[in-house]
Amino acid sequence: MKKTITLFLIFLSLQNYAQCWQTISSGLDHTLALKTDGTLWAWGDNQYGELGDGTVVSKNQPVQIGTANDWQKISAGNNFSLAIKNDGTLWAWGYNIYSQLGNGNVVNQRSPIKIGTATDWQSISAAPGLIGGHSMALKTNGTLWSWGNNFYGQLGDDTLTNKNQPVQIGTDTNWLAIAAGGAHSVAIKANGTLWAWGGNGLRQLGDGTNVDKRIPIQIGTATNWKSINVGYTHNFGIKTDGTLWAWGSGLDGRLGLGSASAAAIPTQVGTDNDWAKAIAGAEHSLALKTNGNLWSWGKNESGELGLGTNSTTDIMVPTQVNTNADKTLISAGRDFSQVMNSDGFLYATGLNTAGQLGDGTNTNKNTLTSVICASLGVNEFEAMKVNAHPNPVRNLLHLSYGQGITMVSIYNLLGQEILNKSIQDNEAVLDISALSPGTYLVKVSSTVNTQTLKIIKQ
Repeated sequence: MKKTITLFLIFLSLQNYAQCWQTISSGLDHTLALKTDGTLWAWGDNQYGELGDGTVVSKNQPVQIGTANDWQKISAGNNFSLAIKNDGTLWAWGYNIYSQLGNGNVVNQRSPIKIGTATDWQSISAAPGLIGGHSMALKTNGTLWSWGNNFYGQLGDDTLTNKNQPVQIGTDTNWLAIAAGGAHSVAIKANGTLWAWGGNGLRQLGDGTNVDKRIPIQIGTATNWKSINVGYTHNFGIKTDGTLWAWGSGLDGRLGLGSASAAAIPTQVGTDNDWAKAIAGAEHSLALKTNGNLWSWGKNESGELGLGTNSTTDIMVPTQVNTNADKTLISAGRDFSQVMNSDGFLYATGLNTAGQLGDGTNTNKNTLTSVICASLGVNEFEAMKVNAHPNPVRNLLHLSYGQGITMVSIYNLLGQEILNKSIQDNEAVLDISALSPGTYLVKVSSTVNTQTLKIIKQ
């Protein structure tokens, strides 16, 4: 016997929805993300296995990596990835030509592998950029560790020799924050001092010279550095007074100082003192103010600034992207940007040839575009045995499944469930005339499995 379900669209405030995304990290051409349930997701370029799904096939929408739900920290770099679990263990995967994974060899890894046996890892940073190939990490005891490419002394161990597993840098136990650049490294100590080492040909260390350094050196005398972020060749720091500072390569206007000139020492960006976060992409930059407003500047050829245009004319100073003061997290890769709002929804703009935006296409975008919060497993998006017709559908959607239908759930593309109904039959008819036109996911459960199909409501 067929059952007809009249679907009444449920309007809920955003506060009633469980958040989807918790944090994101943009690599060269790929993205890592954690959901609020502790699961790991990835999308974008995958030529070296940097997504961690066991393949080298790029993905243009989020795919879940394994089934673990205890991931805590992530860092996406130049075709490789790092992560920490809740138990303090360190994991790595992807490109490994410089031993940047830290597992003792130079073999690429297509799935996350555990690095060593330590259970006291606290934070990680994977080098971005075209030549980025080193890794940094802090332990809970405040010690600094690094491994991988050391051609410019970016590991900080006073050598130019690559390391294939984590090595401690010095003996200090007061390191607070770290950031790996393309061929240099930057860090903050617990006393608020700024330190840098490695390649310095583009003044990216901020010590006023262009001479490489093999060990950490203090940059200036300030003791009020709060946070840092490092791109391929440029850097940002925010002080405790909310001022924003930049140094390194100024090409494309990426420093936000009004020109394309390099800055050999940390230089204040404007006069505002309400900056909360700043992110250095490969050739562009993003920042958030304390009120949640998003700003961008630098290169914009692929629409990475999110200003609604693609232009070869660089943006030399911070420019407000929109007036929606709800942004809480930002991330930037090579010519693409990602932004998360206070409700855990993710948006992306810019280069998308490898699917790095995660919106299900490979088309570049020049405005912030929603990234689907896929609350369903990757395999569920494959061809389904459930029969659904018509599709596209205007009013009545017919479902049939020989194994029997026990439950039907409907989700919008933000991953929000708007229906959950028990069926207990082989067939069902859903009246979806009340739904707004658009794309929806229908999750059909049986006693043997769960499958999902996409429908178009006209």
